[in-house]
Amino acid sequence: MKIAIDAGHGPDTPGKRTPDDSMREFHFNSVVARYVRDGLKQYEGVEVLFTHTDDGSRDVPLKERTDKANTWKADVFVSIHANAFGNNWNDANGIETFVYASRPAAAVKLADAVQRAIIRATGRHDRGVKAGDLHVLRETKMTAILIECGFMTNREEAELLKGDEYRRKCAAAIVQAIAEVYGLKKAGAAPSASGTPIAGQAQATVEQAQEWARQRKAAQAFIDLAPVYWRIGAELGIRPEVSYAQAAKETSFGRFGGVLSRDFHNWCGLKTTKGGSNTDPLAHARFPSDEVGVLAHLQHLALYAGVEVKGEIVDPRHFPSVRGTAKTVESLGGKWAPAAEYGKEIVDLLTGLFATKISTPPDKSVEKVAIEINGVRLSAQGYLRNGVSVLPIRSVSEALGVTPEWVPETKQVRVNGKDLTATIEAGVAYAPARELAVALGLQVEWDGPTKTVLLKNQCVCKN
Repeated sequence: MKIAIDAGHGPDTPGKRTPDDSMREFHFNSVVARYVRDGLKQYEGVEVLFTHTDDGSRDVPLKERTDKANTWKADVFVSIHANAFGNNWNDANGIETFVYASRPAAAVKLADAVQRAIIRATGRHDRGVKAGDLHVLRETKMTAILIECGFMTNREEAELLKGDEYRRKCAAAIVQAIAEVYGLKKAGAAPSASGTPIAGQAQATVEQAQEWARQRKAAQAFIDLAPVYWRIGAELGIRPEVSYAQAAKETSFGRFGGVLSRDFHNWCGLKTTKGGSNTDPLAHARFPSDEVGVLAHLQHLALYAGVEVKGEIVDPRHFPSVRGTAKTVESLGGKWAPAAEYGKEIVDLLTGLFATKISTPPDKSVEKVAIEINGVRLSAQGYLRNGVSVLPIRSVSEALGVTPEWVPETKQVRVNGKDLTATIEAGVAYAPARELAVALGLQVEWDGPTKTVLLKNQCVCKN
């Protein structure tokens, strides 16, 4: 595939600069063009042509640019610009992408994808896809778009345009959109997924995760959330340590501080079905509880990993088009988020989690115990610690048709309105057998020879 990249106007084009002349448009365009070229070269069968001079030695006329792309027989023409409104500082701001006045379908499709990707990456105001009679769109014989990445006449956006981080975000978003629209494949990629799998069983314990979070001064709410990730991850077949590390990245270990706040119960930055700007709180999903927020997060990861989700879908962006497109953590870069390094940053966090050591020695006095309810043995097991039997709250409760409740305010598990003295191990909540029996209205007995806790309905006797 042949892609022509056009770095807008040259360094000496009159007026194409900030009002204080601290940056000329070419200084932005040419750098982004190089980043786009480098990104596209990672894909199979892609050739890239610059219609401008990379060194800025001269301003290449518009006709020469389009003639060069036409002669080369490019498949796509992408012109990269920084916008301006007048010659003085003003409030005009945002990003817009242009197609030719006749709005060719192929160009509109590409423009829509690029516009969405850049808005997601930068969080700037979305000015939409527009049509115009511009030379590079009119005189090119291939699919052509023109991108305006921000206003040089807006003080805030001018500072962004000068920064390398913003330039890389724009470039990565453009590459991502082109790759998605044309189904490009990374060069040298193995036919099967390689890297850090998203699906599978946990390879770290919940205690490790909580100690890792504590060492990084995580918010207590984030530390308390680890068992929920381990429990739901096991139910969905998604590795909980992957999602927990991603949540750490997205929320700064539960400290938040960005557009999301704690009351969103949104631990991975999920947008609403409609979506919108990264800086718009209304574009982000709100969930009724942490439990639902974590479930939505894991369902969305399962979608990317190609794992079927059964039951109610609470993920607002469970779009079929995404299914199976990122089966490894590394491949989330450019998909879950525009930045190509996104997945690698999560892997780096995972490395730290796996390296975390738990200093507390194991309790050697713990023995497994069996559980029977009204003569029926459960597959779940409890433990005997220093003469006290503790049972898995959810397994026992649900066997009787009762759903336990997690109470964030008290950080306790509640059954039938009663708070239990719960401990969490490997994502499972346990409570003393007698305490759990009282909450469930059961009698409890201990069968020593078989090491079995016997739970029975209470007898209602008449005098």
